[in-house]
Amino acid sequence: MQIISILKMLSGFLIILFGVFTYIRNQKSSLNRAFLSLTLSIACWILFFSVAQNLNDNQALIMFKIGYIGIILIPFTFFRFVFEFTNSQKILHPIFPKVVVIIPIFFIYFLLFSNEFIVGFNSFPWGIYPKAQIPGHIIFLFYFFSFFMGSFLILTISYIKYFKRNDLIQLSKVKYVYLGSIMATFASIDFIPNYGIDVFPFGFIFMLLFPLFFAYAIVKYRLMDVKLAFTRTGIFVAVYSLVLGIPFAIAFLGKSKLRLYFGDNWWLVPMVALTVLATVGPFIYLYIQKRAEEQLLKEQRRYQSTLSQASAGMGRIKDLKRLLELIVYIVTRAVRLDHSSVYIFDQNKSKYLLGAYKRNVAMKAAVEVGSDSPLVQYLIKTKAPVVYEEIKQRVQDYNDAHLAKIEDSLKQLDAALVIPSLIEDRLLALLVLGKKKSGKLYGEDDLSVFSILANQAALAIENAQFYEDVKKTQEQLFQAEKMATIGTMADGLSHQINNRLHALGFIAGDALDTIKLKRGAAMSDEIKGIMNDLERSLVRIQENVLQGGEIVQGLLRYTRKGDIGFAPVEIDKLVTAALEMAQFKIKTHEMKILREYDKNGPKIKGNFTQLQEVFFNMIDNAYDAMMQRKNEQKEAGFQPTLRIQALVQGDRIIIKFLDNGIGVKPEDFQKIFTPFFTTKLSSKKGTGLGLYVIKKIIDDNHKGKVTFESQYMQGTTMILNLPIAH
Repeated sequence: MQIISILKMLSGFLIILFGVFTYIRNQKSSLNRAFLSLTLSIACWILFFSVAQNLNDNQALIMFKIGYIGIILIPFTFFRFVFEFTNSQKILHPIFPKVVVIIPIFFIYFLLFSNEFIVGFNSFPWGIYPKAQIPGHIIFLFYFFSFFMGSFLILTISYIKYFKRNDLIQLSKVKYVYLGSIMATFASIDFIPNYGIDVFPFGFIFMLLFPLFFAYAIVKYRLMDVKLAFTRTGIFVAVYSLVLGIPFAIAFLGKSKLRLYFGDNWWLVPMVALTVLATVGPFIYLYIQKRAEEQLLKEQRRYQSTLSQASAGMGRIKDLKRLLELIVYIVTRAVRLDHSSVYIFDQNKSKYLLGAYKRNVAMKAAVEVGSDSPLVQYLIKTKAPVVYEEIKQRVQDYNDAHLAKIEDSLKQLDAALVIPSLIEDRLLALLVLGKKKSGKLYGEDDLSVFSILANQAALAIENAQFYEDVKKTQEQLFQAEKMATIGTMADGLSHQINNRLHALGFIAGDALDTIKLKRGAAMSDEIKGIMNDLERSLVRIQENVLQGGEIVQGLLRYTRKGDIGFAPVEIDKLVTAALEMAQFKIKTHEMKILREYDKNGPKIKGNFTQLQEVFFNMIDNAYDAMMQRKNEQKEAGFQPTLRIQALVQGDRIIIKFLDNGIGVKPEDFQKIFTPFFTTKLSSKKGTGLGLYVIKKIIDDNHKGKVTFESQYMQGTTMILNLPIAH
């Protein structure tokens, strides 16, 4: 079997593989079925013509006729493919392809049952080829090129339509089909030997490229720039035409001369030439391709280099806001985008909030993206960039409702591309990019560079957030240390205050005694009135001195460490002591407190001072939550109410604090006992240490357990599980 026959057969089988692979990708698609029929038609021509080269005349004639069936079907299957590819039911009636199928059937009939196509063979140095019947063949050529020209017209109309819509994916696909069709026109060189002209039929090479471009346009969404594809293809064809063409030219044109010098071993010369050129060919191809791509991708390489340098230096920036602004500035300017923005995950709100944005158009960026957004869930699942045009195309191809929701999310963000910034499986941020001003699609190289940038950004963002958290923690610890210092000073301060209060009490008492002694003395009515007013004032002073002393004693009880360790503690005394402390911070008269427990019930085994702090924090938190609901919702008839309950379960006592406050959001459940996390309206309301300290006191010190139940806008129940004193 001749080498050319082997190459043709390999090409035919490759073309079938293109068609089968595309068909398997989506068997329900009429487009994929049309492409399969086109590839089978092309393969029929190439395979049977290659087999015919190695048979006797009668057998070769049968093979050539079967191969011609493929040639007759190519223009029709190409037209049907373009019809489905461009969705041309609105241009032509859907029944049109079914009607025009009569034309190729007519030609196949005359091929098989008449001599209107093939009337024998033409013999050439490289083999035999069917001899065309001129009148019949001219009619066939008219049919052939009419269908191709009609297909090109439909492609042109579709290109204009997609251009007006700014549908980049479809535009790029049409370019690929155009490119493949241009490749196919070079295959028409194989018609020339039909007329007895000695031209080697190498058109099968172009027919191999023809379905390759079509398959790429159907299957791939992230399309290579068509100029780059055309350049690579042109270089490939040129180089390998030389690699294969020169040895064949030596063999066919110089055969007689080679026989004079080398005798029967003349074939070694073209074989050596083929071996040398086949070895050198790949290096020539890669060298030329590299130089060509450097020119075509000069702009792309420039901004990719800029982004790579930027990603390397981001880790040194500790100010989060400055970091985010720098990211969007560099990306927008380097890639020349309409806009870009970055969204950072906020733990408190469980949403991705707009961190920074840069827009060259008069539009506002979306303020936030929910963590339950279909786009966010898709990014977490795939951990890969999302291209809007790609998602849009998949929605059209598969009518997927979930992808349609992702498409809507991308529209709301006006995003052409969204890149996830990931730390392991944690989606830390979203980098949202608009369209390129050049109108070009994002390619694979772009996505790789942006992914590296996003991952570096994630590390830099986490570093900046950690730095801010450390600063915040230091401030809170400093504040806590100041409060602790005041606590250690409370004993001495209380002693000094008590001394002043006692002095005031004694002075007031002495003054009252003096007034009482003077009551019997003669004095005017005016003096008596003054004396009575002074007496009442001194009595109020004594009462306030007494109340002040009680307040100081309460402060001392709260700040002093428990000296007695663990002992039986009455629940009611704990509640009373906690309320005494609470009156210094909150307005207890603004809420109703219901003690729904048996005052003579079992006692808790615990430290009174520590448990007093726990109960105080429970009452304080409940008050803040109820006041927040009252102030925010302004519900008619709302009465802030705290119910304190206790019930026995075996050797444990369960104490519940039930408030009807604002409640806890479901997304905050996991963070409620985290240090420095607070749901209160401002840092002035709380430091976020209260519940963390409570958990430590109950879990570690008392071998108990703290849990809670909450419904947002309804209230919260804090539950203490403590041991009973025996």
